[in-house]
Amino acid sequence: MKHEKGSVLLISLVMLLILTIVGIASISGVSMTEKMTNSQRDYDIAFEMAEAALVQGETWIDDYSAGFSVEHLSDSCSGTTCFTENCNAGLCFRGEYLSEGSLCELDSSGTPVWQSEAIWDSNAATYSRNIAAVEPPKYLVEFLCLTAVDPTSQTSDLAYMYRITSLAYGTHPETRVMLQSTYKVEKTN
Repeated sequence: MKHEKGSVLLISLVMLLILTIVGIASISGVSMTEKMTNSQRDYDIAFEMAEAALVQGETWIDDYSAGFSVEHLSDSCSGTTCFTENCNAGLCFRGEYLSEGSLCELDSSGTPVWQSEAIWDSNAATYSRNIAAVEPPKYLVEFLCLTAVDPTSQTSDLAYMYRITSLAYGTHPETRVMLQSTYKVEKTN
């Protein structure tokens, strides 16, 4: 009978050890789930900010399109609506567009402007509303020359083609989202 009393204590200790291991494992699982949820939330915030900057770039194009001028693509342009190789004020153009009636040629050599960290740091347009984030969202508007309004049609109606790229960060610097859209605006003249 005396041997049995010691075995109850041993069984109780083994059961306590098993319950402790199960408790620690469940706490680790909850902690991992919480981290994943926070990361997804941070990504969602960055995505929404990038999307807002993209829409602001598209709105800028809509407002600007009626005042389009070939002069805005030339090296001698001065002002706030000049499309340059360095993307001053977030407006980019790499190529040649000599006159309103001529075709435009893009220079696709080198690193695309939206992949240049220096351009994002110094020349990108900044989203106009204040948002709590690591950095305010930014965007670039690239002029991509002319394209047919309807490629399946035999008419010669042309439209201006742009690429808008936005970059936003979440509440942590490692959360970064970049979005792009191509935007076509019919010529009004």
